[in-house]
Amino acid sequence: MNSGPMMKKSPVSGRFAALASVLLFFTAPALHAQGEAARLVFLNGKSVPLDKVSVEGGKFVFKEAMEGIPPNTSYPLAAASHVSGEKPAAINKGIALILMEDYPEALKTLEPVLAAHKATASVPGNYWLPAARAMVLVYSLYNEPAKAEALGKDIADATPESGPDPITRLGQALALPLTVKFDERVAKLTEQISDTNPVEVSAYAAYFRGKLLRKIAEAKRQEEALTSFLIVGCLYPAGGLVVVSAAEMQAADLIKTKPERKEEALSLLESAVRGGKGTAVGAAAIKARDSLK
Repeated sequence: MNSGPMMKKSPVSGRFAALASVLLFFTAPALHAQGEAARLVFLNGKSVPLDKVSVEGGKFVFKEAMEGIPPNTSYPLAAASHVSGEKPAAINKGIALILMEDYPEALKTLEPVLAAHKATASVPGNYWLPAARAMVLVYSLYNEPAKAEALGKDIADATPESGPDPITRLGQALALPLTVKFDERVAKLTEQISDTNPVEVSAYAAYFRGKLLRKIAEAKRQEEALTSFLIVGCLYPAGGLVVVSAAEMQAADLIKTKPERKEEALSLLESAVRGGKGTAVGAAAIKARDSLK
């Protein structure tokens, strides 16, 4: 569920702009403590490491004996309760590489996660879904529309909602060619900042909308870009630490040259350093912060 109100107009208007304009800094949530690797938990209470189970013929199959269960025993997919354990660090690292526009490395980072977690794609709390949504963005930005569409269909099959997953529409907006008018490209991204979308989709859309607006030097566009970046942390903090941190860094870059806003820029960068820790975004935020001090 999104944390922001229903968005019927451009997010740079009305109270969205007001919320963003008064936001002086963000407080990044604490990073998760180190924990166990992800495990598949069944309704009967038994749990197994993900690499010890596969999906064959529409059933979970145990690759070896464990938890008192003989090897090759199968459970129906409906017997799964949820996925437990720590989120793979590679997901945030891959997302950071996308936001830093290093698409080849993002692919290398995310592909193993997709393969390792594919069996749990339809299980509540799985980590395949955020990795797959991020991969759709990579394919869309890296000129692989067919792969983006195919993975989008896999996501739609794995989620209970009917119709295409919203990440597919965002991917299509990101993949629009340069021959499409600038304002139309902005509008397509704006449409994806919506209370009807998962929070991470709205957060990504606001971030990429800001990046697009930054390409136009005129002051009005730059202010719209700033608002779009601030919206990420202001309205969609649950969209993910990394995208919030990347947006904070972009916002800081837009205001750092204004003497009266230097401290605000530093606050944004300090938050980006914390939220992006261990990723390419965090490393870039450290450099940006140190160069501003």
